Amino acid sequence: MGVATSLALSPGMLVPSVEASSEPLMAQADAMDSPCVKLQEVTTGETEVRKRIENRVVARNNWHTDFLVPNSPEFDYYVALVTVENTGPYHLDINLRLPQGGSEPAFTGRADVEAGTTYVIPFQSPTGRHPAVVNARLGGVNGNFYSISVAACESEN
Repeated sequence: MGVATSLALSPGMLVPSVEASSEPLMAQADAMDSPCVKLQEVTTGETEVRKRIENRVVARNNWHTDFLVPNSPEFDYYVALVTVENTGPYHLDINLRLPQGGSEPAFTGRADVEAGTTYVIPFQSPTGRHPAVVNARLGGVNGNFYSISVAACESEN
């Protein structure tokens, strides 16, 4: 499985060329040199969720995945880890839902991605507020599979 250090998905943004790595994902995450906590998905309690993209005509799609953020400590940034099982176009929006209500966008982008690659996507609150939930909305070709997890991280001082 290859690992990419970042995924720029917006038009006009640079998509860096990254060599694939055979190192385990955890070794890559440890290389971030900061304490991170994997967040739990709201409905399953799991820290990683595998999903199949379902573009439904009548009912709503299943693109949203929510991860709970602990009340403390207050984290400095977050990292989404997305592993795609199918080559093709994907789009990702990450929004932070705030405990006092409302939400704020933290990341948005689109790209054609390669199957078997894990993309590491760092993001943070644009206003510095501490979210209650990280909402990831990942869509693409109907029937494609992916896995997603989110970690909350503190900067080392």
